[in-house]
Amino acid sequence: GAEPPGEASTAFPYEEYECKICYNYFDLDRRAPKILECLHTFCEECLNTLHLREERPWRISCPVCRHRTPVPDYRIQNLPNNTKVTEDFPLYIDSDPLPQDALPPYPPPLHPALIALRREEASGASTASQATPSTTVSTATTLSQDSVRYDSCQSCKRVALTTGCVCVIFSFLSMLVLLFMGLIFVHSHSSPPSPAGPICLSVASILAMFSVVVTWLICWLKYRPDHETGRSSATNNSRRNA
Repeated sequence: GAEPPGEASTAFPYEEYECKICYNYFDLDRRAPKILECLHTFCEECLNTLHLREERPWRISCPVCRHRTPVPDYRIQNLPNNTKVTEDFPLYIDSDPLPQDALPPYPPPLHPALIALRREEASGASTASQATPSTTVSTATTLSQDSVRYDSCQSCKRVALTTGCVCVIFSFLSMLVLLFMGLIFVHSHSSPPSPAGPICLSVASILAMFSVVVTWLICWLKYRPDHETGRSSATNNSRRNA
């Protein structure tokens, strides 16, 4: 007998078109396929829920690899869509008889920091004519300063990791060369023993220790948890100002 063609399953692998958090198919509405910087794709509804748990509203952590992606204007809907998925919509939904899960009647609320920022802007616009100097720090200024500080720290971290890797590679190669030269000088049968052999071996051992220390520092810098010293400072300020 002839084999079933299975054209639908071959042309549309369903797993590529479903969110790996809620396991529903993507659509062009509240389950829009939002792609992160790490190239992982999740639906807008699930990312909104995860975004509400973030202490800092300008970013979101990928639930798979924990990479932090900036969120434009603190809104998940501003993240780019995965065009590969949107171009095939709604063929993959029409090809599968399984129904989608029902969404809540209302979408997830906005991040509290964004609500406080809008409230701050509205109150600032209404009292602009009679504004007086005060010790209240603007929520928008606080959030922007924290965002710039975070981006600066990430850039410095990348520079430090790159410099450390270059130093480790150079030290390791130099250690091999000095070790080889030291062994040659040590085993050479010259009447007065040459001091070059012990010197090369000593410098090689120092470079080996240097490589180990720098490698440990690189691993510590790359995998250490971020110390959130100013945690929820913007949220607390907005609550005090509200």
